[in-house]
Amino acid sequence: MNRKKLTAIMTALALLITGVSFYAPSEKANAYGNLIYDDFEDSLDGWGPRGSNAEVVALSSEEAYSGENSLKVSNRTKTWHGATCDKTSDLTLGETYVFGIWIKYVGNAYASTYKFNLQLQYNDGVSDQYKTIKSASVTKGAWTYLEGEYTIPTDATNVFIYVESEYKTSAGAQDLMDFYVDDFKATPAVLPEIEKNISSLKDVFAPYFGIGAGATANEIAPAPGKDLVIKHYNLLTIGNELKPDAVLDYNATIAYLNDNSGNQVNPQVNLRAARTLLEFARDNNIPVRGHTLVWHAQTPDWFFKENYSTATDAPWASKEVMLARLENYIKNLMNLIETTYPTVEFYAWDVVNEAVDPNTATGMRNPGSNYTTSGNSLWMQTVGSDFIVKAFEYARKYAPAGCKLFYNDYNEYETKKSSFIFDILKGLKEKNLVDGMGMQSHWTMDYPSLSMFETAARKYNTLGIELQLTELDIKQPDGSSTALTNQATRYKLLIDKVVNLKKEGLKITAVIFWGVTDATSWLGGYPLLFDASYKAKPSFYSIIKDWDTGVTTTPTVTPTITPTITPTVTPTVTPTITPTVTPTITPTITPTVTPTVTPTITPTITPTVTPTVTPTSTPTVVPTGEPVEGVPVVEVSTANNGNYISQKYTVSASQGTIDVSKVLITFTGKGMSDKAHNFWCDHAALKLSVSPFYKSLNGYVAGNLSNKVLTLSISKSEELAAGTGNLSIEIRFAKTDWSTYDTITDPVVKVYYNGKLVE
Repeated sequence: MNRKKLTAIMTALALLITGVSFYAPSEKANAYGNLIYDDFEDSLDGWGPRGSNAEVVALSSEEAYSGENSLKVSNRTKTWHGATCDKTSDLTLGETYVFGIWIKYVGNAYASTYKFNLQLQYNDGVSDQYKTIKSASVTKGAWTYLEGEYTIPTDATNVFIYVESEYKTSAGAQDLMDFYVDDFKATPAVLPEIEKNISSLKDVFAPYFGIGAGATANEIAPAPGKDLVIKHYNLLTIGNELKPDAVLDYNATIAYLNDNSGNQVNPQVNLRAARTLLEFARDNNIPVRGHTLVWHAQTPDWFFKENYSTATDAPWASKEVMLARLENYIKNLMNLIETTYPTVEFYAWDVVNEAVDPNTATGMRNPGSNYTTSGNSLWMQTVGSDFIVKAFEYARKYAPAGCKLFYNDYNEYETKKSSFIFDILKGLKEKNLVDGMGMQSHWTMDYPSLSMFETAARKYNTLGIELQLTELDIKQPDGSSTALTNQATRYKLLIDKVVNLKKEGLKITAVIFWGVTDATSWLGGYPLLFDASYKAKPSFYSIIKDWDTGVTTTPTVTPTITPTITPTVTPTVTPTITPTVTPTITPTITPTVTPTVTPTITPTITPTVTPTVTPTSTPTVVPTGEPVEGVPVVEVSTANNGNYISQKYTVSASQGTIDVSKVLITFTGKGMSDKAHNFWCDHAALKLSVSPFYKSLNGYVAGNLSNKVLTLSISKSEELAAGTGNLSIEIRFAKTDWSTYDTITDPVVKVYYNGKLVE
């Protein structure tokens, strides 16, 4: 039987459950709704090798999930070598599909399970993008079904589906083993509808302020994502697609340099990543917030190098060159937006994002590459603190009329950090360069207090500038009914406070939620007002209860608890690949990930303890053909913040590959308290130099404090190979009575792997 593309038949069968299965009926159904189906019985159905030269993809009768044949992939020399097929003519742009394929491998010498990926590749007009549809472990000797959902971008060209084994830097025999695939299918997904008969957030709060959502292109790609934004929000923040790494066009910049006698001060830009969002805003008349022009993160190092060099040892450009680049970058971007999307209203721009580090003497971030040391700033390296004023000068000069200019930051309510921010705002206000303060407002269930928020808001308000909550979410890893009810209470307290401050006279002009649904939040878990099925949660009803004149009763809501879906953040790179998304992936309490690229909640910190490095042991060599199991190496930095302790743990593999779920870390030291503690994991993620580049582990790190010892564990199994990056974990702990915490000295860190102490 050859490829079948059946339409309008039994569409109800298209509602498929994402997951991994090991058993299914051996007899294939004879009809599928809207199905693209390759069964590999009579031909390759358009599939072939992804690698070149020796790799072979051929029909085989050795194994078959159904019928008599499957595809056998053999003679692989790279882990990314696998089976691929051009589906450009088969897939409908803008359609959300459920993709699935059966995979099997055999061989006595191989481990009992091995991870494979079902991937999507397409070109967005600038570069190839690589998206993971499903990654899962396949059991040796058994057919395993990989299935996932993805929306084909409306601007995609050259769309390929492919299967590959897990990436390894040093590939052994198992990594390059033969494997079989069978019965590929792609079915348009049956997506849930939004609730059309509930109140609209933008209408409820219209008397007070605008209501917005931060969204990436992937979040609004499915039809219900678009519908939800249109119904509830009258402002749209573009989550990742207007950040520097998304708009700076390296190839065009180098071409300009070469064509203009070495002119290295006119970086070129493009809007390909933002196209879907900008067209959505244009077509639905939704004003847009530009996020963000100048940031230490998600700005490529080449932008700061002489002649835009990508060499690691190339010198940094001079202050004069960087200021010229800064002005031209802002000018070129503003001009391109104006000419390409003249009817899109940009109501605000986050001109400078997260410049303050209250742990330094100056209050500014340390100079250096953020890609080398997380949190460092190449703006401070090349220009110094003058970059803030200059960025606002250029933005004021080139931004469209009526566009408000904002400084945006996280932990903006903490006393020490807010003082530094206030001084920056005051200086900018005196020069008429700033219009508002973006209070990101990434909250946990017990921090900050309402009084901290109110004190900071009143402080910024004295400058006569606008205040906007720009990235609001409340972290909640627990999806139980009780937990979501507690979250609803906290949301209500905050929104009630914001409304009452506005009614009192504070210039609060917008509240923007960071994400569309829980399923696509950069935090993971259940931090937003709508669940993975686009249904309103208790938090939604709690915040409108006293402000919606049309609401007489609060519906009883039984939340649907769905698996946390962590969006794949795929930076634009020259394939080594890519949240976004990480996500505006931002520091701890902040994305700025999804992602993109990555996020990091960094409370106010006064460093007091020198980082501790756990000694590395020499791992035992595993026989050829088996993956080399590595040994974890852990670095820890600890800081006392008065009434709580904050720490950052960096876990890497000394060689080979580690499973992070087998890592257990203990920490103690002089000054640790034996009182009852609260514990928070603000951020956890794999930060990699290879695909998928960023993978959130928020919600999977647990901490227990007992007898003056903190024990950290990770519940999610993820592999980390030597040289591919690290696992970054940022945590805080405090005594439950919030009394002053002693400075911790003489730290002792112990690392266990698979139950054994690493010496």
